[in-house]
Amino acid sequence: MRQVIDRERCIRTESDRFGAVLVAADHGARVPTCPDWNVVDLLKHLTQVHGFWAAVIGDRLTGPAIDEFERKRPALPDDPAQLQDLRRAATADLLNALNGRDPSEQAWSWFPPDQTVDFTWRMQTHETTMHRVDAELAAGLAISPIDPEVAADGVGHMLDVMWAWAPIDAARSVTGTVEIRATDTGHSWLANTIRWSGEAWGQTFTDQPGCVRVDVGEPDATISGTAEDVDLLVWTRADRNIARVGDAGTLREFQAVLDDGVR
Repeated sequence: MRQVIDRERCIRTESDRFGAVLVAADHGARVPTCPDWNVVDLLKHLTQVHGFWAAVIGDRLTGPAIDEFERKRPALPDDPAQLQDLRRAATADLLNALNGRDPSEQAWSWFPPDQTVDFTWRMQTHETTMHRVDAELAAGLAISPIDPEVAADGVGHMLDVMWAWAPIDAARSVTGTVEIRATDTGHSWLANTIRWSGEAWGQTFTDQPGCVRVDVGEPDATISGTAEDVDLLVWTRADRNIARVGDAGTLREFQAVLDDGVR
């Protein structure tokens, strides 16, 4: 029987860990998993993210109201101590907003197939977790454990959402089928690696690597490791203790998806 994830506890715990790590970090240190950022940029980012979704959920923002909110948001300070206070407040506001609504209620998100409050619960569970990992890596620390059920859900979220942005009408070709296995929890996922060409986000993509979850099929290759290690792999935070078995071409196509990063 699968464990029910306590998303509130996860977001709070991961946010607290994120803040604690960055208090002691060199504020000018680069974030290796987000190389355009230093530690202060990372702190600003999670503060902005939690503040944004607190407003979207709490104030029921949609469409033009979101644009107006973004336009009027004040710039964040550069002082790390001030940012720590603002991040704590933003996280508290986010959790208050989410707890104030039913998860099944309609709410705006950037992912058209899921316009519910629950989307933000799930997205922020994993975004907060991965930015905690970013903080630890920037501080030169070992990655703290991720709960196995949270990690398995993170792999599912990558397949369900983060890799699910190729337009339906894009020209696609399947390049292989891969099974992803979490050896400790028993979760497994089946996906086709693809190449596609088309328009998305106002850009033109040609021969873009992708990965699409499927329900049936025979895998050409298998990627396996603990749920935590697979979660870190697909979110491009760490590649450790992963077994890769099967067709070399399919494995190369899956790696191309990883190399493309998380959008």
